[in-house]
Amino acid sequence: MYSSMKMKPAGVIGYKVVARFLLLFIMVVNAATINAQDSHPHILVKSQDKQAILEKINKQVWAKKVFDRMKSSVDPYVERHKTDPEWILSRYLMNRVPGKRYTQFFSDEDGTALVRYAGDAPFPTIRVSPHKRPPITKDGYSYKAPSIEELTPYDTSKTMLLQSNAPGGKKEWANPQTFVENINGRINNLALDAAIIYWLTGKEEYAKFAADILTQWAHGASYQNPIEGPCRTGFLSIQTLGDGHYEPMPLIYDFLYDFIRAKKYETTWFEPVFEKIAATMTFRGYVNNNWFAAQAPAMVFAALSLENKQRRDYYLDFYLNKDTVNDQCGHLAMPSVVTKWLTPDGHWKEPGGYHNFPVSSLLISAVAMENNGYNVFGKHPALLQSSYVLLKYSFPNFSAPSIGDTGPVSQSPECLELGMLMAKKYSNPIAAQLTAAMAVMIQKKGYRRDASDYLGLLTYLAEVPTNSTTTYTWPRSGELDFAKCYLQRNGTDRETGLMYLVQGATYNHNHANGMSLELYGAGGVMGIDPGKGITYEAPMHVNYYAQWAAHNTVTAGGISSSVPFFKGGGGTKRMGEIKLAAMEPRAEKEAVSPYCSFTDTRYTDISTKTAQQRTLAIIRTSPTSGYYVDIYRSAHPKSNEYIYHNIGNSLHLLDENRKPIQLTPANFPISKEPLDPPGFRLIQDYKTTGKTPNGVTALFSLNERGDNKYMQVLFGGEHNREFFSGSAPQSGTADLPYRTMPTPTIIARQEGEAWKRPFIAVFEPFNGANNYTVEKIENLDLSPKGDFSAIKVYSKNGSQQIILQSLKADQLQVKDNWKFVGSFGVINTEKGDLKYLYLGEGKEISHGRYSVISNQPAGSANVTINGNKLTVTCNQPTTITVKASSAKTVTLTEKGRKKGLPVTSTKDGISFTLPAVANGVVTIL
Repeated sequence: MYSSMKMKPAGVIGYKVVARFLLLFIMVVNAATINAQDSHPHILVKSQDKQAILEKINKQVWAKKVFDRMKSSVDPYVERHKTDPEWILSRYLMNRVPGKRYTQFFSDEDGTALVRYAGDAPFPTIRVSPHKRPPITKDGYSYKAPSIEELTPYDTSKTMLLQSNAPGGKKEWANPQTFVENINGRINNLALDAAIIYWLTGKEEYAKFAADILTQWAHGASYQNPIEGPCRTGFLSIQTLGDGHYEPMPLIYDFLYDFIRAKKYETTWFEPVFEKIAATMTFRGYVNNNWFAAQAPAMVFAALSLENKQRRDYYLDFYLNKDTVNDQCGHLAMPSVVTKWLTPDGHWKEPGGYHNFPVSSLLISAVAMENNGYNVFGKHPALLQSSYVLLKYSFPNFSAPSIGDTGPVSQSPECLELGMLMAKKYSNPIAAQLTAAMAVMIQKKGYRRDASDYLGLLTYLAEVPTNSTTTYTWPRSGELDFAKCYLQRNGTDRETGLMYLVQGATYNHNHANGMSLELYGAGGVMGIDPGKGITYEAPMHVNYYAQWAAHNTVTAGGISSSVPFFKGGGGTKRMGEIKLAAMEPRAEKEAVSPYCSFTDTRYTDISTKTAQQRTLAIIRTSPTSGYYVDIYRSAHPKSNEYIYHNIGNSLHLLDENRKPIQLTPANFPISKEPLDPPGFRLIQDYKTTGKTPNGVTALFSLNERGDNKYMQVLFGGEHNREFFSGSAPQSGTADLPYRTMPTPTIIARQEGEAWKRPFIAVFEPFNGANNYTVEKIENLDLSPKGDFSAIKVYSKNGSQQIILQSLKADQLQVKDNWKFVGSFGVINTEKGDLKYLYLGEGKEISHGRYSVISNQPAGSANVTINGNKLTVTCNQPTTITVKASSAKTVTLTEKGRKKGLPVTSTKDGISFTLPAVANGVVTIL
């Protein structure tokens, strides 16, 4: 949302542009034809919609609850306003001291803080937040925002007595910073609720309350000029995004339009103020992130409030058709939004935490435009996709990936509701998918429509359409190309579903994290990406959350970092990007195996020029159990550090017999020059195993609130390897209560290179203290050059999986009774009997009597063996050979159709070739 880019002082040009257009407006206003809208309200609803909304309230329980909540929140203030109208007006934060009723505001060159004030109005003006961030205590804690009741009436102080959120925190005088606009925004929202209630009920006490707040605001704002500074600075906020707190004002005006004229309120102030807002939102802000999109409602609401049709159309044309870009400042029109900022499936090209903010803003403004006769969704159907796309990338508990500068995030019901509304209007075929997605949100995520606000009351469909023919389904795999993010899932049940993602790239709001991993298990995201610090400039964010040590990744030589080194802000951290080498299934393609899937990614750490490679896989062992495989190579000659964080209460390290390992307190070897770029120093309470060649099992426990969940991580042993446990800072993206707890962390440190000696780990989430299924892992083969790995995983039920992974997919690997040519493969046996062969991407996989050979170098196939019947899925023609067989006939049954396959006798047995097939049953007789 924020950019670290420093704007030149020439950013003041943004103010001059705004001023020039305002002057033009004043010159033409007398000559222009003033065309009032036919009736009011008209921005989000029309007067003829009132009856339908009243019926919605009367007939729909959810709508009645929304209305009642709005009414109960504002009623105490409205009641007090009848006898003491100054009470609420005096709490509005304004410049009230004569001589200091400022009209001009000046920021520093970065647009971070106000540095000077000028001018004096004949009436109190609106206080502008003096800083772009919320206040923080000296020890790094946030403050509790005061309630309206706690505010000092007619406050003229530049400080506030604020309550620290630190444990045992006390009240102290502090600069309120963005609390200024937050407080005014709360009062504005009360006024908006009151205005809507007046429109629906006709009760004038609500209108009086809202009108008094509106007119005090408009009177003061009419004397003010946009802040002079770079183009991030706004009209009534130090930055244009903060002007969003004043979005309610055009809506209030719209609902009270007739009332304020009937009651003889002064109305000359409104048109100039709304023009200032429209101009500021049009020509300021940034186009290289989500900033401009987040401003869209303020821009559209203000423009639609202009009664001068010429001026109204002038601004709306910038929303519909014309970009206003000047040195990365300004606004992108809808055609550019779709082509530059939405992926083909509608994901905003920033972390998921930044999807809902700009997309909901675009959707709300588009709904307003549609209500005023403009075709937006019809011309830009990608908006409909953006309304529900985040669900597609979500974990089984509906949380979206936490990559980059983000907090906890999930599919926005508001976006989905607006998408359903517009899909119905245009009879778009996507309506069925949107309805199916909403059914999932309601039935599985527990979304309640009565949790909405005035927007839901006014615009949402009264009832979710029923759809018995379409069921929402998650793809097995996915890809967000801008983030180089690749995901695999197996199962969507909240408790037993498995899903991982690996990601790393340079983009806005990214983190410097190499090939970073997130893992799901036992009902939640366990191997978590931690999100962000309190602010983008807070030391903990700069030195930890945005750096390698906060992520599930590998550092090279203990000094991996972005180039140049990140020093704060919300922009890009330049770390290069990972590259996809192999993957099955590819994004949104059908999987060949019900049990296995994988990704192979490559990366060069640009700060150290270190080559790295990571293979991740899911292996499902039953409908309720399974595990992840991670093979990570890193070639730094000095050292390489494998880092994994898992939410929970505790971490214990166990030896190969599952006995506790006695750990000793230790100092982690932190780089001094440069000083610890990854941020290892922010992890506390280090303990070590000492150097050991043996394997280690890390057992993470989650036992808060009655949980009985675990993650075990089985590491293969290696010479000169040392394991450290530690307590990392809290992960703000975790579910409560783990969000506020330190994050248990393990670091496997390899002295020397870790390319020929890769980090190999098997992760298994499970419920119940002894309900793990994986007993041990064994390294079967590590090639001298480090380009091939083979491990065996032993499970309690007697099954064993041989995991085969190669960097050179065209080279033959042979050992014991198996051979392999490819990127990734799995051989599964149960009590010595072969059960399936999985060829991820490759040419051949063989074990015992059976061989699976693709006719393409990067073919994919899965063959399940059950006596003389094979169940086969393959993406290309595939040959199967069976040793010690003299069968004469082979038949393939697919989708109820049978056909014979030619059988070739070999010196060892038989072979036959299948076409590409999905769940075909081969019978050998």
